Amino acid sequence: MNDNNELPRDDSTQYIYDEMILDNPVLNPSSPSDLITGINKALELDSQPIFLEGLAKRLCELGTICTKDDKQIMLAEVKRRFKQLLGKSCPKAVTNWIKGTPPGVTNRCNQYDLCYALEMNEQQVHIFFEKYYLSIPFNVKSRIDAVYFYCFVHQKPYSAVTKMLEASSGFVPQENAHTHTSQIARTIRETDDDDKFIEYLSAHCYNNEQQFQMARELINNDIDEIKKIVLAKDHTNSIRKGRENSSVIDELLGYRYQSPDRKGLSRKLPKRFTESLINDVTLGKIINGEKATYETLRKALMLCRFYRFYTEEPNTDKNSIFNNLCDFYDELNNRLIQCGFARLYVRHPFDCLLLYCANSDNPIVTMNTLNEYGNEE
Repeated sequence: MNDNNELPRDDSTQYIYDEMILDNPVLNPSSPSDLITGINKALELDSQPIFLEGLAKRLCELGTICTKDDKQIMLAEVKRRFKQLLGKSCPKAVTNWIKGTPPGVTNRCNQYDLCYALEMNEQQVHIFFEKYYLSIPFNVKSRIDAVYFYCFVHQKPYSAVTKMLEASSGFVPQENAHTHTSQIARTIRETDDDDKFIEYLSAHCYNNEQQFQMARELINNDIDEIKKIVLAKDHTNSIRKGRENSSVIDELLGYRYQSPDRKGLSRKLPKRFTESLINDVTLGKIINGEKATYETLRKALMLCRFYRFYTEEPNTDKNSIFNNLCDFYDELNNRLIQCGFARLYVRHPFDCLLLYCANSDNPIVTMNTLNEYGNEE
């Protein structure tokens, strides 16, 4: 595993590697009960107040000594900081996070504002998003993210954030993503002039369909290859034309339909594993270039790479299980970074269970067995 591309490990992550990822591999899982130990550990991860741990750690660094359980101390200090440093009241969403509601992935302004209130620099924002929001900051094709990126990079006061968000509120998203994300980020980093930045932003902001273009392309390439495998297995020609996406879902996850009224999956597996999993509808949207959430795209990319890798590199013994796991980890992490997604983080239940399945003699069967358990009535 390449430490250079990995989020820094600490006591809260090392035990997960030791007990779930690098421990004795799962061999011949014949039923979901063979995986229950790993599932239960992932459920424990899902219940941990990761955000509160990160908030308490940062407040301690700033001189307010507290733990993840000291919600009143944290709430009072965060409210004070919002009022003193940002000149406004703490948003209700942030208050709810401190009271115990995990942050969602859509409250971008609130997430960045809290980082401003906690006096973070650009690098600290990156780490906080990946480890405690379980997301990624600075998707610079988004107008809002680009504004915050500019202000964090150039250490602008919060008043500059509000000014630029207001100035750019009427910008019309470009229809075609004619500039690479890396180029946009590089230009913003090199532009330390508010007026020039606003002028550049007016011509380089995009809607959801134009974001994460590389990820969409890689997912589509993998899906095309997986469809070939699925059709090659269909010796009885039972897959009807137009239903290939459902068969791909079946191949990736072990079940064909993810119906919204089936609650067994979310009951038995961690919420952060099951939410935003691809189904035949969302897969179709990705293929057709339509709107798809960050979480759905990230999980689709990871599942497709998982399937393709272990189709081409099957495990044959314990040595190959370990070597393939290390290679898969590095390859997937590099691909996530390449696409602008959060790196692998084993405290994320989805990432944890994916790597748990990789540490087995037949990772694809193990993944299917895992989801079989989640789909049991």
